[in-house]
Amino acid sequence: MSKTCEKNKVKLSVVIPLYNEEKSLEELYNRIILSLQPLSESFELIFVDDGSTDNSFSVLRELYKRDNQVKAIRFRRNFGKAAALSVGFKEAQGEIIVTLDADLQDLPEEIPALIKKMDEGYDLVSGWKFKRKDPFFKKIASRLFNSVTSFYTGVKIHDFNCGLKCYRREVIEEIELYGELHRYIPAIANWKGFKVGEEKVNHQPRVHGKSKFGSERYLRGLFDLLTVIMLTKYPQKPLHFFGLLGTILSIAGLAINIYMVALRLSGKWISNRPLLLLGILLLILGVQFIFFGLMGELIVFSSQKDILYVVKEKLDSNQTIHQ
Repeated sequence: MSKTCEKNKVKLSVVIPLYNEEKSLEELYNRIILSLQPLSESFELIFVDDGSTDNSFSVLRELYKRDNQVKAIRFRRNFGKAAALSVGFKEAQGEIIVTLDADLQDLPEEIPALIKKMDEGYDLVSGWKFKRKDPFFKKIASRLFNSVTSFYTGVKIHDFNCGLKCYRREVIEEIELYGELHRYIPAIANWKGFKVGEEKVNHQPRVHGKSKFGSERYLRGLFDLLTVIMLTKYPQKPLHFFGLLGTILSIAGLAINIYMVALRLSGKWISNRPLLLLGILLLILGVQFIFFGLMGELIVFSSQKDILYVVKEKLDSNQTIHQ
C-alpha cells in the first residue's frame, strides 16, 4: 500500500499530536494517505501519543506494522500539546512539516492547499477556520483571543490556534516550544523574521470523543500571551516594558499624593482617607517596576552571548550557507 522512504529523501512530514483519539485514528490515517498520494512526494506520518489512557497507541501500533511511513511516539503521561509537537518536530525529516490534530475537525484534505500556499513565498501558513463548527461560547472566546493576540503581536492572521499549519523546516529549527506556546508559533516565527500567511480551511464538528481542553486554557493562554509579548517585543530591553508601567503607576501615585497634600494644606484631615494609602501604594509599585526593569537590563547585558537574531543566508569566500 505504501512506498518506502529513506530518511534523507522525505519531502513532507505530517506531525499529529493526539490524546485519547482511538476512534478517529484509522479514518484519519486513510484520509491523509489519500490526500497526500497525488502530490507525488515522499512523506512520513508522525503520531505523538500524549499519554492516552484509551487504546490509541494500540491502533498506532497496527498502522505502524502496515505502513513503514508511519512513526509513533508515546509519552508516559500527558505532557501537553506543546511537548507533543516539539518531539514530533525533532523526529520530522521533511523539508515541509504539516501539523494536524487527530480529532478530524480539521480536514486532512486541506493539506495540499496549505502546501500550495507556501509557493507564494511564505515560511509558515496557518489554517483559518473561516466557519467554525463549535459551540457559540467557544466561537466568541476564540474570536476575542485571536483579536487580542493579533493586536499585541502585530501578526495579522485570524486563527492562531488552528491545529492545521504548514512550515518550512527552518522555521521549526528556530522555535523551541514549552508550556502552551504552541498557540503562538506564528507570532514567534514572525518575530524571528519568517513570513507568515494563512489559508481558509473547512472545519467540522467533533464526531468522536470530546474536547480535551477546558475553560482553564483561556487563563493559561493569557499568561502565555504575556510571555510571548515579553519574548518578542522586550527580550533585550525589559526596562522599556517595566519602566513604562512603573512610570505610569508612579505618576498616578504622585498625582494622588499631591492632591492629598493640597487637602491637608487646606485644613482637612487625610489620615483616614483610603485614597492616601492608594497613592503611596502606587508610588511604591511604580518604583519597584522600574527597579525590575533595571535588573532585567543587567541580566540581558550579562548574557549577550545568547544571540537573538536568525541568519537566513551567509556568503563568504569559503561557503554559502542557506538556513
